[in-house]
Amino acid sequence: MKIGIKVGDIMTRNFASITPSSSLIDAAKGMVKQRVGSLIVLENKQLKGILTERDIIWAMIKKNNKGLEGVKVSDIAKRKVHTIKPGADVTIALQ
Repeated sequence: MKIGIKVGDIMTRNFASITPSSSLIDAAKGMVKQRVGSLIVLENKQLKGILTERDIIWAMIKKNNKGLEGVKVSDIAKRKVHTIKPGADVTIALQ
């Protein structure tokens, strides 16, 4: 059942991004500076994945608190990203 609200009406248009070769430290600093909880991973203007705060926390725990030096965004970013057009109804996005 469509409700008439489009994805474009509620989506963020000015997203924050990072490159796959960036370090996790730089990614975390970028999230803090831009006050966001996730970064879109772009390479040559192509979507390569998404990195979230949760991904960084999981990486920290997995490394047993040894630090994130040398860990790249591409090492832990989710590569499978689902997309939808801004003109789609939000009920379709929820499905």
